[in-house]
Amino acid sequence: AVVEMPQAHPTTITAELLRQKQRLVEQHAIVDMALWGGVIGPPGQSVSDLDGMAAEGAAAFKSFMASSSPFFPEVDHAQLLWAMREAARLDVPYGLHAEDHQLLTDGLDRMRAAGRKDPLAHAESRPPLVETIAVSAALLLAAETGCHVHICHVASAGALALIREAKERGVRVTAETCPQYLMLDTGDLVRLAGFASCAPALREPAEVDAIWGYVLDGTIDLVCSDHCPYTVESKQAGFDDIFQAPLGLSGVQTLLPAFFSEAVVKRGLPVERFVSLMSANPARIFGLYPRKGTLAIGADADIALLDPNATWTVTVADALHKQKWTPYEGREITGRVVRTIRRGETIFDDRRQGDDRITARPGSGRFLRRGYGETT
Repeated sequence: AVVEMPQAHPTTITAELLRQKQRLVEQHAIVDMALWGGVIGPPGQSVSDLDGMAAEGAAAFKSFMASSSPFFPEVDHAQLLWAMREAARLDVPYGLHAEDHQLLTDGLDRMRAAGRKDPLAHAESRPPLVETIAVSAALLLAAETGCHVHICHVASAGALALIREAKERGVRVTAETCPQYLMLDTGDLVRLAGFASCAPALREPAEVDAIWGYVLDGTIDLVCSDHCPYTVESKQAGFDDIFQAPLGLSGVQTLLPAFFSEAVVKRGLPVERFVSLMSANPARIFGLYPRKGTLAIGADADIALLDPNATWTVTVADALHKQKWTPYEGREITGRVVRTIRRGETIFDDRRQGDDRITARPGSGRFLRRGYGETT
């Protein structure tokens, strides 16, 4: 199952746009899919928009604290407080891309004034502090409103320290990170340029090591791909000017085996914790548990079979996603998915060749409403 972010077209900021995307799921999906609802706040959005998306089964709400695109503007603190009050009233988790808009804008202006277009300029324009300050504000407002705030793709050890402290105080906060913030660093940004350009930016090796500590101690609740399938041509622009490359990395296919290799094989994370981070916790947070995220009588029989001893090298030739590039090309991984079962039906079989490994028909996936897991 997949929970899809709201900024892909159509940007889901109204009930009607959420219904449009539901129809796309029903026509094309081969996996079961839940959908986020986007929040841009007033004046572009009203209480009825949030009520409507919740009624249509949005798994969670999502905002950007720093500008994302003209179709998905950032929320300021007043809009954030408004949205948190409404999310708390509706009892829907509220996800945040937590980077401070003013600090980010200042960082980009500094790079522009210095004539910087090199890959490291991207990381230097949005250092970890830009995240940490945004997370601090979000946690204060979550404590004020009682909202369940979910901090997306955290890549700042300082922010994670604040999240751990807030959890200890009883603030309703969950957090996620991604394999790119655990496996890649600024050296990869220099090497790959636009193909390693994402937001938050890749961090220095010491920051990566510090983030791992919060995976291992349980502060981080889930690990996700944040898959952004931009074209090869658009990412190539980053070799000449890093700021011309769109922000986001591909990673949905490598998510489970790469994290297994790094966390379980290399760092000794208990397998039960691995399953929680990959499956059970996401299903709980997004209202899909226990029909998703666990093996139990009455659940959906969604099973990924992983050979824990298989060692393989990531190549573009192996890619099944539409845009044929991966920042992990050449990386050796221990653990490989050999079969995927959705609701009892095999939809991926690694014994087959090429694209024939996918055995499901488009449209066989289901839209998953929030609360799906509670139904029988």
